Amino acid sequence: MNETLIVFGTRYGATTEACAEIQKILEREFKLHVEIWDLKDYRACPDLSDFDNIIIGSGIEYGKWVENTEKYLKENKFTDKKVAIFISSSYAGEEDLYDYAKKNFLDKVLEKYPHVQPVAQAAFGGRIPKKELPNIADERLLGRLPEFQIDNRDWDKVRDWARELGNIFTQ
Repeated sequence: MNETLIVFGTRYGATTEACAEIQKILEREFKLHVEIWDLKDYRACPDLSDFDNIIIGSGIEYGKWVENTEKYLKENKFTDKKVAIFISSSYAGEEDLYDYAKKNFLDKVLEKYPHVQPVAQAAFGGRIPKKELPNIADERLLGRLPEFQIDNRDWDKVRDWARELGNIFTQ
């Protein structure tokens, strides 16, 4: 059986929900067995030898990956694994800021870890409670916000990427 592990770090839950949607599509449409692991419990993470495919997802907090998620990326060898990586960032959910998010929060991180050669990567929008925004957002985002929170996730984009992964993982 084609075993898939999704590991993630999140701050406000957008990454968790993206992982659940990816899992649902991989299991229902591609008949893959998928386990999800929240890296806040980093030390108890399943052994990679049990999995053929690894999906790593990280929320972006203060312009950086969630600490344990980047630590996981740094410390693991992904030899003979199909690895896919995504981020959840409110910047990536804005058309005119998407390239900035992908370059600064995904591409630059992957440059630090040349041992990681992803078969696919994606940047999705995020979700932030508005009460948190004065500390982390700049004027490019604040003027666009609804009263209570930013939520600029594109679920069709998440689902399309999951289907792309399903095709890659079942080849």
